[in-house]
Amino acid sequence: MDHTTRIALLIDADNVSVDVLREVIHRLQASGDRLQHRRAYGSVQKAGEFAEVCRDHAIRFLPSTFAGPNATDIAMAIDAIELVLRQPVDEVVIVSSDMDYSPLIVRLRELGCRVTGYGQQGKSGRDIERDYERVYDQFSVVGPAKPRAAVKRAPAAEVRAEVAASPPSPRAKAPRAPRLAKAQKLAVPAHVPELSMAVPRPAAAPAAPVPQTVPPARSRTRRPAAKTAVPAQPTGTGTVLAAAVLPAAVAAVLEACPGLRGGALVRLNGVAKALRDVGVLSQSGRTTSLFKKLESHFELVPADKPESVRFRGA
Repeated sequence: MDHTTRIALLIDADNVSVDVLREVIHRLQASGDRLQHRRAYGSVQKAGEFAEVCRDHAIRFLPSTFAGPNATDIAMAIDAIELVLRQPVDEVVIVSSDMDYSPLIVRLRELGCRVTGYGQQGKSGRDIERDYERVYDQFSVVGPAKPRAAVKRAPAAEVRAEVAASPPSPRAKAPRAPRLAKAQKLAVPAHVPELSMAVPRPAAAPAAPVPQTVPPARSRTRRPAAKTAVPAQPTGTGTVLAAAVLPAAVAAVLEACPGLRGGALVRLNGVAKALRDVGVLSQSGRTTSLFKKLESHFELVPADKPESVRFRGA
């Protein structure tokens, strides 16, 4: 007797694109299996993006309105366990590039259910196929390789190179001005004040007798008040340096997360995943700390317990 596999299709819309979902549905429908349950989970912003594909394939989109970056993952995990325990489901298909579902996959297999996974190429973590082979019955990467994936790393490298290379040059140049002024003051005391009054001094010098040379000497000894402003230059250069480095960091974030360019709210968990994949953010780095340093360009929403981020503009 012919047996049709009953499949529960669960989609993590926060971690895959619409094109990847269409390709997965096409593969499943071509296999002749029955898509008994079709559910997608994601943020409220993703609901509008996936509206057309969900309408075309009768997929229920369940938006997450709860606080916290993992609200979508938890909601999908709860439904997966309930479907397997209460419904006659032969296989669960998880469409996501997130690696947080490993405990769920292991539990579903313990309940006697086959678990298949699909991830997005270029968005899945490094070695995700190797790691998922340990828990999934089958895992496939969908979608063409993104050419810009290699380009994404360039801004991050530029930021690190610019931060590492730029500071020594202004700091090395800035101290030379005070040192040169000290050397000139010791060698020729009259030369330092002439720098600030270069026009009037030469005209008065020929007619000035000996008494005129004495008062300038006293005024020259008082000139350190003007000279004290010179050491403030390294601080000024440091500020200019920070402003020069900042746009490169912002460009790196926008390259990694193109969805931020339009000024719309984007969930922090998706942004953190993209930034870690391209190396802009370390695995232990905090997304909120990064955007607080770039608060003139990015806004965390809400401010007390951020869940999303918006690009303010350049």
